[in-house]
Order: sequence, then structure tokens, then C-alpha cells
Amino acid sequence: MHAIDLELTSAEGELRQLQARLRVVPVNDVQLREALERALISKQERVGRLRTRQVSVPL
Repeated sequence: MHAIDLELTSAEGELRQLQARLRVVPVNDVQLREALERALISKQERVGRLRTRQVSVPL
């Protein structure tokens, strides 16, 4: 359970970092924006899976 908690906390931190990076991308840097958006979607899916695993693990 603790390993999942640490992994989830780390993934949530990485998710917030990606969100912050996306907010400061220059308007004309379409390639960077698209790459960050893909990474953000992937990270959101990972956080979702970790949250599901955390809920399904018995205490």
C-alpha cells in the first residue's frame, strides 16, 4: 500500500509539473504544445490507474 501511495504522489507531482509547463508554452511553439498535451494525457491515465489500484488494495 505504501509503495502505491508513493508512486501515486510522485505521479501527481509530475502531472502538476506538466500542467505548469503547458501554461507557459510560447504560442507559436505548436510542436512543444502537442508533445506536452500527449504527455499530459498519458500521465493523467497513469494517475487514474494508480488511484484505481489504491482503492482496490485492501487495508
